[in-house]
Amino acid sequence: AIKTLTLNKKNVIQLARTRGVISSITSVLCRVDASEEERTRCINALMHLCVPEENWRLVYLFPQTAEALARNMADRYPQIRYAACLALSFLAKKNRKEVVKNTILMHSIARVLEVDKNGALERTNPQDRKVFIGSRLCALKMLLHLSKNKDISTKLARADCITTALARIASTMELAANILCVAIITNLTRHPDNASHLVFHAPDLLTILVAGTSDNSDQEICKCSLYALQNLSCTGSIRQELANAPDLLASITKNAFKTQFPEQQLSALHTLKNLSDDPFNLVTMTNTPGCTATLLALANDSKNGMAQFLACDTLATLSHWLLTLSAAKRCKEKSSLVAGIGGANGNNKGGGSDS
Repeated sequence: AIKTLTLNKKNVIQLARTRGVISSITSVLCRVDASEEERTRCINALMHLCVPEENWRLVYLFPQTAEALARNMADRYPQIRYAACLALSFLAKKNRKEVVKNTILMHSIARVLEVDKNGALERTNPQDRKVFIGSRLCALKMLLHLSKNKDISTKLARADCITTALARIASTMELAANILCVAIITNLTRHPDNASHLVFHAPDLLTILVAGTSDNSDQEICKCSLYALQNLSCTGSIRQELANAPDLLASITKNAFKTQFPEQQLSALHTLKNLSDDPFNLVTMTNTPGCTATLLALANDSKNGMAQFLACDTLATLSHWLLTLSAAKRCKEKSSLVAGIGGANGNNKGGGSDS
């Protein structure tokens, strides 16, 4: 009866405020012995109650709502899982901080993302597979929405279950889902406080970003990956780690020469410029095949003013470090020579005094 009433849009706001409605629905969803039919009816009723914006805060504040959603997002029945994911996607818009802080919900979302773990989707029928993929897409869109908020970005980036799941599923899904996955990672890199954590505590994400900049990647994925690497390179404490990451500099160098994709080219050049600001990256960058040659070619190309400026700026920085290193070496050699001469004179005086 409650499910039927929630089908009418005019009823949902009043029903959410009717005593006992939401609490009874969530109590059934939390019961281990509830049948599939009971859970299906209750989760659909809850989903309908979550649609109006006026209900988003109210519904989530009920004590058992988060637990009910977390349990049913991990349900083996695809329709129940999809309805739970959809309900949470609505509630997350007004309860961002509470959702990200809830460990049970984060683990449930990660489980939805890894629905195809060990090829599980291949063992389901086409209809169920479509619903499971829809649930995963719903979870990715929800994470994309959450990752855009700077107030919760640091908390989301430190949810290890989420970052691990994103690293595992990246480039293994359909194109739309793969783009969403990389876009979420890119949003997380926008917050400066996340850079060090993502590089040192979630290294697989860096591997995913480097792979996303390859020639075989979709252009949107490549652009997002380059933006993410550019964001990370703004943090000085991890520039050496980035420069020494396998294939990162080589891939960035190739993208810096892609004049047919101006946005990607400029992003790659910004990354090279940021990495060159660390003097310890001098040897790594100059030893990367094609890096210096690409910068020289772009510095002599006046067709793209910004690309030319960035290339010249990067070369100037590298030259500065070379001059500094050379001057330091000459100073050291001079000091050694003076010390040697002083030591020789001292020995001669000492000999004369003894005689």
